[in-house]
Amino acid sequence: MNNNYLKDQGLDKLINNDKTNNSNRIKPKYDDLIRLHKLILKRKPKIILEFGVGWSTIVIADAINKTKENSILYSVDASKEWLKRTKKLIPKKLKKFIIFHQSDVHIDIINGQLCSLYDNLPDIVPDFIYLDGPDPKDIQGNINGLSFNCSRRTVMSGDIILMESTLLPDSFILVDGRTNNSRFLNRMFLRKWKMRWDRIGDITTFELIEDPLK
Repeated sequence: MNNNYLKDQGLDKLINNDKTNNSNRIKPKYDDLIRLHKLILKRKPKIILEFGVGWSTIVIADAINKTKENSILYSVDASKEWLKRTKKLIPKKLKKFIIFHQSDVHIDIINGQLCSLYDNLPDIVPDFIYLDGPDPKDIQGNINGLSFNCSRRTVMSGDIILMESTLLPDSFILVDGRTNNSRFLNRMFLRKWKMRWDRIGDITTFELIEDPLK
């Protein structure tokens, strides 16, 4: 079934166009990418914020192209190297849908809880957020000796907490893995979110359940 969807949507050619023979190439997780592609097609978000570049960037851009909604993807990553690699994989027809944004990321505290925060984010109000970054290795600094270099310390992104108050009703968040981070977000959120945890798929989703502003 996955192979059929990949071929029907033309994703097989997009995902397998990496001819760099790079030994550090991350293999695509097809189930995750198909799920992401379907969600963008279904929800038709106008402004998408992605934490962590990669194959997902290409898949999101392809879905935007197919929705014909004049949407835009802001893709944030701390790694200049991964940004460079991903840019090389983007087909020319999809580049206009993506704005890449590089930012360092540091350890910080929100409401007494250890987390990570990007130093500089695009000044947007997204209605779809895909959380798959940062890489713990990219998180700089320590607090009282605690850092994310410790292999037993799970990544704990706090950026969405900062922007929660300005997100609009019906905003949607997809967290790839990072179950501990999802539970952290659920505890810290102040607004009414509907959380769903798919243990088998290893993803968590949040939907902001509020009346429209108008």
